[in-house]
Amino acid sequence: MKTRSVTETAILSASALIALIVVVVGANNVHGKSAVVFVAVCLLAGIGMVMWFRQNPRASTAKTELTSVEEYRRLAEECRRLAELAITAQEHTDLKLAEVSVQMDQMRAQLDSVRKILSDVE
Repeated sequence: MKTRSVTETAILSASALIALIVVVVGANNVHGKSAVVFVAVCLLAGIGMVMWFRQNPRASTAKTELTSVEEYRRLAEECRRLAELAITAQEHTDLKLAEVSVQMDQMRAQLDSVRKILSDVE
């Protein structure tokens, strides 16, 4: 069973309140039948309005779409930010790898020179 929205609850409450006021006023009135008819019409109008709101949820759909668009934009911005962070991290990794590669080349050169010195000493 679908729960009622705030709008539906307000419509039903207002219809019931109007019906109650009419019954109280109608009880003091001589024309009791017209009060009963008015109460029935108010209740039917309230129920009809609730049913119409349930069948035509354009207002709530528009609000949901607006929220969805805003959420999509927020998520897209977060995705862009994370992509930029990933690119920055990759650039830092590439720089560190280049530094390590240069240091390895220097160490190889030093090792070759030490080997050459050791072979000359023998």
